[in-house]
Amino acid sequence: MARQATLNTDPGASLNGMLNGIGDLGSNVVTLTALQARLAVEDFRESASRAQPALIAAAVLIPLGFASGTLGLFGLAYWMAADLGIPLGRSLLLVAAGGILLSSSMAALVIQRLRASLASFRRSREELERNIAWLRTVLMHSGR
Repeated sequence: MARQATLNTDPGASLNGMLNGIGDLGSNVVTLTALQARLAVEDFRESASRAQPALIAAAVLIPLGFASGTLGLFGLAYWMAADLGIPLGRSLLLVAAGGILLSSSMAALVIQRLRASLASFRRSREELERNIAWLRTVLMHSGR
């Protein structure tokens, strides 16, 4: 029986091996968590830098647009009523409808730009999914 492997019956060695495995797994999970957080921060910075021009433009243009648009629309409605002989109420409604159409189309463009600026978070989501899949694999096969 010289070729037989010796059986390690020391319970301390088995416990130490298991604790080392758990410690290694914990270390890997902490490292992955830190890397995932760094990637999310980088993606946030990239998204913020992409969205910054649109947000600055919105902060400046929204109040200016409300003030100027209101006065301009009233002026247009009064002009239409005076020059075209349309009743004032009807010209106000026509101008309001045109303003709503214009502002809706501009809002759609702004929303499209903001969505595009958030696309970089796709990397963080994909990396998180890969890390979770790896962790599941390690946990499922660690007892074998």
